[in-house]
Amino acid sequence: MPPRYELVADALRAQIMAGTLRPGSLIPSAGALAHEHGVGRDTALKGIAVLRREGLLFLAPDKSIRVGPVAGRATRGPLSIPDDVLDVPPGGVVSARMPTRRERERFDLPEGVPVLVVRTGAAEEEVHPADRYGLRLP
Repeated sequence: MPPRYELVADALRAQIMAGTLRPGSLIPSAGALAHEHGVGRDTALKGIAVLRREGLLFLAPDKSIRVGPVAGRATRGPLSIPDDVLDVPPGGVVSARMPTRRERERFDLPEGVPVLVVRTGAAEEEVHPADRYGLRLP
């Protein structure tokens, strides 16, 4: 069973994708979400944070959390074949993280897309956009 905050995020995501929560609209408060889903307020806030990282929600200038614009939304669709495949050498270590502002600009990444970091030695590190590369392990 997924963590409870993921259930909150999944419920909100479904409402956004169905159009029940329209772009620019306020989402329910963390307290209301907590009550609706039978979780604590911190759990509801964690679910909201997941959707903010995905780019589905944003913090408006008035400090409210609102539904983001339709264009560029991250969705959980079927896996696609990556543009390129990276061969990870024996002993190589791969991790994923959110990109820095500079990396996002360099790779022209939309908000919410992670990067893959391939470490092949003590000081050798390659960074690749995760939405364009697959990995081939030894």
